[in-house]
Amino acid sequence: MEQEFTVLENKMVGRNLYKIRKIREKKAADVAEHIGITEAAYTKYERGESKITIDLIQKVAEYLKVDPINLITASTGHFIEIGSNSPAAGINNYNGVDEKLMALMTKMIENQMAMNEKIMRLLEKLNQ
Repeated sequence: MEQEFTVLENKMVGRNLYKIRKIREKKAADVAEHIGITEAAYTKYERGESKITIDLIQKVAEYLKVDPINLITASTGHFIEIGSNSPAAGINNYNGVDEKLMALMTKMIENQMAMNEKIMRLLEKLNQ
């Protein structure tokens, strides 16, 4: 059951990786090079075929200049740019990221993921 949950989340996040990369007009090969993996490995993340980590989300967000929260939320219609002063239609601009806020958001994401894993393990035990 845990595997099904992971795949579901990976598909949504992967779709967001793809959409925002396309909006930014970046090639998958360029993103892959930035994060230090092959293009084939990166596109597996976009398709939701590989487990997506916080580290990957942070690296991709940095390269695409978006708030990492936008990569893990369901709606990518509006997103926050990191360090951009140029307004773009339909995009909320954000000038820089407060390091303490980023650390807090990362910790919150990690805690949520850990809690989800615990819930899935408990559900598996109940279904046995």
